[in-house]
Amino acid sequence: MSDGTRQVSRSKHFRAWLGRQTRGRGKDTIAITILTVVAITMTLWIFTQQKAALPSWTPFVGEDFVSVTADFSSAQSITAGQGQAVTIAGIRVGKVGSVDVEDGHAVVGLDIQPEYLEVIRTDATLLPRPKTNLNDMVIEVDPGSAPEHIEEGFNFPLAQTEPNVGFEGFLSSLDTDTQRYVQLLVAGGAQGLNGRGRQLGNAFRRFQPFSHVVADLNRAVAERRRELARVIHNFGLLTTELGRRDTQIERWVTSSGDVLGNFANVQASIQESLVEFPPMLLALQDGLESSTRFTEAARPALTKLIPQARAFGPAFRAQERLFEQTLVPIRDQIRPFTRQIRPFLNPTAEGADDFKEAVTGFGESLAGFNTFFNLLAYKPQGSRESFLFYVPWLNHNVNASFNLTDAGGPIQRAALLISCNGSVLARGATEIQPYLKTIVQSARVPLPNEIPTVPPHPNSGVPGCGPDS
Repeated sequence: MSDGTRQVSRSKHFRAWLGRQTRGRGKDTIAITILTVVAITMTLWIFTQQKAALPSWTPFVGEDFVSVTADFSSAQSITAGQGQAVTIAGIRVGKVGSVDVEDGHAVVGLDIQPEYLEVIRTDATLLPRPKTNLNDMVIEVDPGSAPEHIEEGFNFPLAQTEPNVGFEGFLSSLDTDTQRYVQLLVAGGAQGLNGRGRQLGNAFRRFQPFSHVVADLNRAVAERRRELARVIHNFGLLTTELGRRDTQIERWVTSSGDVLGNFANVQASIQESLVEFPPMLLALQDGLESSTRFTEAARPALTKLIPQARAFGPAFRAQERLFEQTLVPIRDQIRPFTRQIRPFLNPTAEGADDFKEAVTGFGESLAGFNTFFNLLAYKPQGSRESFLFYVPWLNHNVNASFNLTDAGGPIQRAALLISCNGSVLARGATEIQPYLKTIVQSARVPLPNEIPTVPPHPNSGVPGCGPDS
């Protein structure tokens, strides 16, 4: 049997065994699983809250570090593995990773968080400081001001590090007589303070406001030190550049003297301008007040115009589409057409003045007609009527007096009387002169037999008229 088959069978047996053990114990299994997860979580949280740091491969709580080294003449109380911090301005940026001895001096390995590498410059200085009375050390880093920052594997030499000097080391550096004098001074101070601790405490309390002010001042100076260093550096660059540009500076000073001389020559004009300046300010103030009132009055109107202005957006977009659609017809059709008719339109400009005069005269004529019609339609006060009031009566009288439907034109209406003798004479004349027959027929002269019956007069002997005549 191969190793792969044996491993698969073992995993099957383990799953079967686990299923038998958890069968009927579902609640207990869930509780144990939850307790295990909580225990792991609390353990990782405790590790993160302590000085220990977990490796980067640990999920959620692992940290990445970049290793650098620093040479110290003495690494007293610096111990690796206890999470001693590396700080910048009191902010933890790493930890002490190792402590070794090389060539008679201590080499301390520092694990720095990657995001702080750009803060620490190549001229940074390191100094161990005790954090507690038990000499729990902290490596305090002064970032420096060099243009380049450190990289992984960088080594700080002894010139950039200082050891921690304790009070015992300070005393051991003194000679025997000085040590005795210091002991006598401490003993005398103890005797002087014996029983006066409260008075000394009150005296120190009086220094508390001053201490707070000095602490604030020190913090401000510490915060501004980098800016001051940059200012001094820039001032040095400026001074160097000014030294190189002495000729230009001399020319500038000479030109400035000339300018100031010109200002002195126009002193009277400047004084007059200054005298006129207050009235100008008053006029400007009045103008600003007027503009303020205008803006206050115009604000409601402008506010109400905002919807219309917003509505212009779709209209402008529609116009843009219209211009895009009409570009080709205007360019390819209307523009060539205007170029072709331009030679014919130029002569019309010569008669434009005469045409203008004709149109002006025609307008004046229409004004006369307008005046005439106004006179016709004018109704004076009282019972008098306008001339147009009598137009219907005139129309009625014209229709009553003239026949307007005749083919020969309008003729006046009349009543003609013809006697039997006239009818007989008219018929006799047509027999003698045939061309008179058309005139008689056009005049519709009735025949003697068409005239109503008129009995003849007994004495006259004139024939009568009527159907029987």
